[in-house]
Amino acid sequence: MQTKLPKKGFSLVEMLIYVSILSVISVIVVNLLISMTSTYRTVVALRIAENAGINTMERITRDLRAAGSLDLGESNLGNNPGALGLVFTGGPVSTERFYMEGGILKLDINGAYFGPLTFSNVTVTNLVFRLMDSGVSQAVKIDMTLEGHVGATVKTKTFHSTVILRGE
Repeated sequence: MQTKLPKKGFSLVEMLIYVSILSVISVIVVNLLISMTSTYRTVVALRIAENAGINTMERITRDLRAAGSLDLGESNLGNNPGALGLVFTGGPVSTERFYMEGGILKLDINGAYFGPLTFSNVTVTNLVFRLMDSGVSQAVKIDMTLEGHVGATVKTKTFHSTVILRGE
C-alpha cells in the first residue's frame, strides 16, 4: 500500500503574499532610517552652530567688559562684516580686534593674528557691531549669524548681545 506524502513547501500565492509583506516592511524600515539620519544631521548642525555662537559671544562680551575703550580706527561699526577694536589699559596697554574674514571669525591680539574663534564646520554669515551712546554711557550691540554644517545639512542660528562699556 502506498501512502501519500504531504506536500512540502509553499504555493506561489503564499510566496507572493510573503514577499509583498516583506517588501512593505523593508520600505518602512529604510524610510525610518533615512528620516532618523536626516534628523540627526539637523540636530548636530544646529548644536554646532549654537555651541560656536555661545563660545564666541562669550569671548567677545567678556573682552568688551574688560576693555578700557574701543579703538574706533580698528573698528568697522554698523556694517557687515564688522570689526571691533578694543584697547586694554588695566596693566600693560594691549589691543584686540575681532573681525570676520572668509566666513571665519578671527582675533588679532596686539596686531598679531591669534587664530580663528570658529571651527571649520561653522560659517559666520553676519557680524555687525553697533555703538550706542546715551550721553551717560556707551554700549556695543553685537549681531552675529552662524551656519553649522554637517554634510549637506546646514542650520542657521542668530545671536544678539549688548554690552555696556565700563570706560575708564
